Amino acid sequence: MFLELIKERNPNLIKAGVYFHQSGLIPPNTFILDADNIEKNVNFIRQEARKWNLSIYFMLKQIRNPQVSEFILDKNKKETVCVDTNDARVIWGSGNLIGHVGHLVQIPDKEIREIILMQPEVVTVFSVEKAKRLSEEASRLGMIQDILLRVTGKDDINYPSMEGGIEENNLERVADEIKEYNNVRIIGVTNFPTMYHSNKGFSETTPNLETEVRCAEKLKKMGFPISQINAPGNSCTFSMEAYAKGGATHIEPGHGITGTTPFSVSHSLPEVPAMIYVTEVLHFHNKIAYINGGGLYWEDYVAMGKDFKNKVLVGNNEDNIFDGKCKFIGAGPEGKEIFIDYHGLLDPGEKKVRIGDTVIFGFRSQSFATRCANTAVVRGVNDGNYVLMGVYDHCCHRLQRLP
Repeated sequence: MFLELIKERNPNLIKAGVYFHQSGLIPPNTFILDADNIEKNVNFIRQEARKWNLSIYFMLKQIRNPQVSEFILDKNKKETVCVDTNDARVIWGSGNLIGHVGHLVQIPDKEIREIILMQPEVVTVFSVEKAKRLSEEASRLGMIQDILLRVTGKDDINYPSMEGGIEENNLERVADEIKEYNNVRIIGVTNFPTMYHSNKGFSETTPNLETEVRCAEKLKKMGFPISQINAPGNSCTFSMEAYAKGGATHIEPGHGITGTTPFSVSHSLPEVPAMIYVTEVLHFHNKIAYINGGGLYWEDYVAMGKDFKNKVLVGNNEDNIFDGKCKFIGAGPEGKEIFIDYHGLLDPGEKKVRIGDTVIFGFRSQSFATRCANTAVVRGVNDGNYVLMGVYDHCCHRLQRLP
């Protein structure tokens, strides 16, 4: 999805990828993070957020690397959002404060104590039951936890398996019940997704944000101190105006950090694409190249259409990596449903492909959701003086055998 954009705006990142892989300094199945451009992207996002009076929780699940947080987060502020409790542990363990937990994956009951002790700014609840359990645990700890209500309306859109929340027509009843729990305090609302996942030349909020705004007004009329209308999804410099005008107070940039929102494909944004996936050709079968799997994720068709096929670059040095592209078939032969990405499959076409070649993708990453992908942090990409800062496994442990 982003390969042509990366070739145009950050070609040295591709060169760095083939150099580090062919030198044996990074293993296959590794996301390379361009720390210099990530840092610049975050500064662009901060500036635009200030312009529109929006507060930020950075979503780091796409890159999930403890070293990158050193370059982009203020350790004195609660400015991160965690997709789940594992994400919270990575961020907390890296010495950072926690802003928001729970809007995509609810905190399991037996992990509530651990999360509350991290003192997040807000925790999202989908139900009375979860609010009650948060309050009970907070009471045992002698604390009060601010919460957001995940609300949902009849016209909202939902991504599969991400549904849930308090129905708008039940809001007042649920809020009245939660009000009786002394150790939680309702201070806002959230929903997902609140921005269309699109490669159009303009940004457009979903009905979900309108639901949030209506629910926030209802809660204010009930006397709740509502200070947050949290609007996650496709946050970048290009979407902030629409968020602000739609009524949001808080946004959650994720792919904006790496310059890989769908808007980057259709619009010239200040954010530079700053992430690639690097792997290796392992063998051939029926003239198809089988590559090392473990980090493959093919969400790109959601923005690009069902017929979209990712292309990849293949080569063994910084010059021939740009000589033609291969088509990515998927994790198995065409027409076969594969549940584990042991391999990715490439149709070489006219491209000369060899065992051991480097393969470079530019797709929408989700590092936390991969089977076993590594991450590597690189400096000096812009001027071609590549410096490898560190390589980390899927659990965010630094690989000691590498620099």
